[in-house]
Amino acid sequence: MEQPLSNTPQKIPIEDLYSFINDFPALLWRIEILKARIEFFNENLHVAPGIDGSLFLKNINYRNTKILPEDSHLLETFMDLVKEGKTAAIVFRVKNQADGISWLKLTGAVNSKDPAYYYGYLLNVDDTVSVIKGILDIDLELKLMIEDVENPVLFFDYPQLDLICANPCAKRLFGIGEADFRKLSLHELYCDATKKTLHNVIKQLPLNMKWCGKLRFQSVDKKKMISANTIVRYMVHKGSRLIRVSLQDTKTNKAMKKTMAGANASGMKILEKKISRLIDINEIMETCLASPLVSEQYDAILFSDVQVRKNLVAVYGAGPPFEGMQQAETFSYKGTIAEDINRYSLDYLVVDDTQDSIKPIDWALFVPRGIRSYFAMPFYSRGVLRTVLILCSIEPSRFAAKDPETFIAMLTTINGAVRTWRRRLRG
Repeated sequence: MEQPLSNTPQKIPIEDLYSFINDFPALLWRIEILKARIEFFNENLHVAPGIDGSLFLKNINYRNTKILPEDSHLLETFMDLVKEGKTAAIVFRVKNQADGISWLKLTGAVNSKDPAYYYGYLLNVDDTVSVIKGILDIDLELKLMIEDVENPVLFFDYPQLDLICANPCAKRLFGIGEADFRKLSLHELYCDATKKTLHNVIKQLPLNMKWCGKLRFQSVDKKKMISANTIVRYMVHKGSRLIRVSLQDTKTNKAMKKTMAGANASGMKILEKKISRLIDINEIMETCLASPLVSEQYDAILFSDVQVRKNLVAVYGAGPPFEGMQQAETFSYKGTIAEDINRYSLDYLVVDDTQDSIKPIDWALFVPRGIRSYFAMPFYSRGVLRTVLILCSIEPSRFAAKDPETFIAMLTTINGAVRTWRRRLRG
């Protein structure tokens, strides 16, 4: 019978350790901190052509003749950290015997069992640097390929879909800053309504090589929706698999949002005035539902009173689907919308079809009442999730193409009434 694997460290024969130390492709050393004395554990002194690693670490004069002057401060900092017994790692350049440049890595840490000793290694990293430079060269070439293109163009790696580069037009359109690179992925730049389409496109792209069609995107801050005829291409560049996304005839909804904001402003003031003095949560919910801002577009509204420490969520609903529902009905926090929002730090949550969901709360609360889609937005008190307000529809995908900005002002107004209700309840 096969024995289960154990996490307990196994005793390694001393001969095996000696063999490993001798074969390790770096110069292993330790420094006795108080005596400033160094000793070496193997004979891998040849760390670069014409560079003796032991002399480099021991002899400051030898070191100064080999290290590039502009990198010498790195080594000085490392040695200061050794004296302080702090973990450190640096990469620097030395002049080798062929009048070339070699890259070395020096890293070390104090021995926790005996803090008087500091252990480390000196390693040649020319191969690693070559790989990194190759990646950077690819980035540079891709940038040059799209720098002067007038329409927005972005490159992503495949299949991870991390952003590699974008031309100035794309940076302006999406609000991409230099700090965003290598942090953004294609998943963060498209709308929920596009998710299924783009997933299928990308899956088939290595076979089809090219796809054209209309897609909806969003800016980095999610405040701007972008609609565009899009060309998605699969390509291989210097051994790297890439996706090139080119946007044509882009349209944003900023102007549309300004118009909507003006039209909704009066309705928002009326709603705020009506609910500002209400002290009963049921009245608040019914009044919100009666507002044209809600009733003319959605079928129900739900308020989740989140109590994470008690592991429960109490819900209050308004609208035909929730008729006969017990107000303040409680559910376990686990498996709720609130848990998903907390776990994944979501600004909002859209479910296109509850019948495709695997969340327990959807099958316990929404599906039996005929609710097919919903939009949920969280609100916090002192950094703790306390409220989730949910707009509901009996139609699937009712919120798929909606800009979240559409709901923020209205739901914030409703949350103000909820907070007032809580304060009065405590009082």
